[in-house]
Amino acid sequence: MLLDDLPPAFSLWRGLLSALAGATVAGFVALRFDAPIWVAPAVGVAIAALAYLIATRKDRRRRRVAARPFPEAWRAILDEWVGFYRDLDAPARARFAREIAIFLDEQVITGPRGAALDDELKLLVAASAVVVVFGRPGFRYPQLRDVVVYDQAFDDEYNVKEDGNILGMVHGQGPILFSARSLRQGFRGEHDGRNVGYHEFAHVLDFEYGRADGVPGFMPWGAIQPWLKEMHSETAKIEAHRSVLRNYAAENEAEFFAVATEVFFERPTQLKKKAPELYALLTRAYGQDPAERG
Repeated sequence: MLLDDLPPAFSLWRGLLSALAGATVAGFVALRFDAPIWVAPAVGVAIAALAYLIATRKDRRRRRVAARPFPEAWRAILDEWVGFYRDLDAPARARFAREIAIFLDEQVITGPRGAALDDELKLLVAASAVVVVFGRPGFRYPQLRDVVVYDQAFDDEYNVKEDGNILGMVHGQGPILFSARSLRQGFRGEHDGRNVGYHEFAHVLDFEYGRADGVPGFMPWGAIQPWLKEMHSETAKIEAHRSVLRNYAAENEAEFFAVATEVFFERPTQLKKKAPELYALLTRAYGQDPAERG
């Protein structure tokens, strides 16, 4: 977990410790150069205040963003497009809206070459990101990637074309790419087990510690071996055409995790029935039980 993902209480203590360290250093420096007795506390307070402000700046900004009224136009878009949001109770809806606002404040989402993007597409990207981590309160995506949304599918050279075969893509250190058409289709068909938004943000989570291997860093330590075993067992079922997961999940471990994530959120009842061990492991990893919710 990154430091910026930690809860506000930790950020407060981090700020206070930074302030204390700054004050201590200032005191030693002032004494070393025989400064007047009032200089050490004065300089210490100034350095402590500056250290505290720097250490807590992100959390203070996030609290300001979360406190702003959520635009009614945005709420209407979520109501229309995002079934996950519609199924939440009022307090959870409010938290979802806050997470959306923070994500949009911190991430750059554009069309190709920085072209402006409408609020609907930005909100679908943000909703994709928030849904998959909603069971991990306080998680924040690192501000390391731009999100680029093309009009439709594209090829390996990022040329948009009718017969393009790429609907979304995540680079290890680069941007997250989406097809707008596929992003909308993912939320229109919310029970078909296909959502490119969930798929690509599953890859982002898988890349969290540098390498996408189908075992995201947030997976509980005790679940890793059972997960690997279940992954290989379910892959054999895919190859025998006996799995609820589509064939693309057998491509490699990273694609297995991403496809399983799509089905976990879009067809949770079927996944729980046909692959209960796999479903239980994803429930532990994501901290959510969508079959119970829906």
